[in-house]
Amino acid sequence: MQKRIVMKNKKIAHFSPEAFSSLFEKYINDYTFLHNRCDKDVDIIYCGSMSQLSKAMIAKEIFNKPLICWVWDIPYNWREWCRSDNEIQNNQRREAYVKKSILNLRKCDKVISASKYTQRILKKKFNIDSDQIYFYIDTEELDSIHIDSKKGHIIQIGRFAPNKRFDISIRAMKGIDRKFICIGIGRYKKLEELSHKLNVDVDFYCNRENKVKIKLLKESEILVSPSIFEGWGMTPIEALYCKVPVLLNDLEVFKEIYGDNVLYHKKDNVEDMREKLRYLLSDKQLQRKIVERCRPLISEFTVSKFAKRWEKVIE
Repeated sequence: MQKRIVMKNKKIAHFSPEAFSSLFEKYINDYTFLHNRCDKDVDIIYCGSMSQLSKAMIAKEIFNKPLICWVWDIPYNWREWCRSDNEIQNNQRREAYVKKSILNLRKCDKVISASKYTQRILKKKFNIDSDQIYFYIDTEELDSIHIDSKKGHIIQIGRFAPNKRFDISIRAMKGIDRKFICIGIGRYKKLEELSHKLNVDVDFYCNRENKVKIKLLKESEILVSPSIFEGWGMTPIEALYCKVPVLLNDLEVFKEIYGDNVLYHKKDNVEDMREKLRYLLSDKQLQRKIVERCRPLISEFTVSKFAKRWEKVIE
């Protein structure tokens, strides 16, 4: 599956769902990128997300070029996330998605995984080898947004999907004297109904531009992420870069990144999350320690450093 790729004209067809995934290109010297298209002159097809893999695979078949695919995660265990038959039914499509993704990944000439956790799953569950490099956050954009002062709210950022567990956070916030900010995309009506039922002060921001998200993040006191499944997890890294401490679910991938430097709560355990959140809110010194201890870790997740690692793997 792994082939040695010798660059000629260094022309790459880059299939990516969003401009953010292309930020690293300006740090790559002597490469020309075609965005979401391919032609006979390209040397490599690079797929920056499995959501674009079908398109990249068609380009590979037409132009017979080597294909490299970036993999955030493989939701192979999606049934374990579900807490009801209704959730299983609503997520049934994931089964076909995983099967199709694995079939296409086996046809790729190289696979790059976003974390050691994803790398391990690819190898252990599907016998697919991959190179592993960590992604980046946009530090320039984060630095461009300024705030007057902290507002003291708790924040969670992500898709309004069951596996992100916004409902766990809302339940854990009951009895805590703080506003809870939920930022995401998708449907949140049931979450809003839950917050009213529990009398939890929650503001929802859906499909808002990045500068709104960054401002609210910087104004927050703590970011929480009770997500039950992640391939890497960008928002905790963004939070720590913005000097906002985090409370995370005890996921393997989070522990891979942060080790013992942050506070974790038990999976899907509302009481434990509430207890840890209260503890963290009451200890300002611990909040500062979390940020300080994680700064050296997250300093590696810049666009320029990713570009160097990416170029090395591509060559």
